[in-house]
Amino acid sequence: MGDLCFFYHSGNKARRIVGVVTVVKECYDDGDDGGVAVDVAAVGEMRRPVDLAEMKMDDRMKASGFALFRQPRLSVVPVSKEVWERVCELGGGYEGDGSCGVEDEV
Repeated sequence: MGDLCFFYHSGNKARRIVGVVTVVKECYDDGDDGGVAVDVAAVGEMRRPVDLAEMKMDDRMKASGFALFRQPRLSVVPVSKEVWERVCELGGGYEGDGSCGVEDEV
C-alpha cells in the first residue's frame, strides 16, 4: 500500500497519462470470475497530460524499454524511476507533487 501509480487513459481516442494515484487497498478478488483489483485514491492531475505518442517519440523514453510501448492497453506495468521522472518532466509534474515540475521555485 502507498505506492504511487500513474493514472493512464487507455481508450481508442486518447492514450495518455493524466494523473497520479496511490494504492489504498492491495490486490483482492473482485468477484468477477477470478479477476483481481486494487483500490486507489487520487493524488493529483498531471499539469499537462502526457500522450503515449509523445512518450514514444521522446529519445530518453525510447531507450527505457517501457512496457507500455509494447502493450499500450495494459492496466498495470512497472515504471522505473527514470521513466517516472521523465513522464513527470514531460507533464510538468502533477498537482500536489511537491517535487516534480517545480519550475516555479527560485
